[in-house]
Amino acid sequence: MSTPTALVPLAGITAIEASAGTGKTHTITQLYLRLLVEHGLDVAKILVVTYTKAATAELRKGVRERLVKAATMFRTGVPDDEVGAEILRRVPDHAGAVRAIDRALQGFDEAAIFTIHGFCPRVL
Repeated sequence: MSTPTALVPLAGITAIEASAGTGKTHTITQLYLRLLVEHGLDVAKILVVTYTKAATAELRKGVRERLVKAATMFRTGVPDDEVGAEILRRVPDHAGAVRAIDRALQGFDEAAIFTIHGFCPRVL
């Protein structure tokens, strides 16, 4: 039995490396949500870097969709999957989580989700 994404430590740097179709996008979207609602980070403080423009577009879309679903999950108190149930359990302030998610969605244009070759010139 694998460890649920919700149990991955959020401190420090997390690198996710795997073959195509193994759930990287799902894992990253769950980690992104947790950083928002468990640690109170703003979208401008979370960095996601990937290799291709297609992967970047998929991640942007996936993160946004996860946030929309999570807002509903926190409003209703009904988990959308096993990881959602764990996140609901870990974040007792559901109204605060909804506010954090709403802020993230409003400021999503500032989300730092880049390709490596798009991110590096920004650093320099």
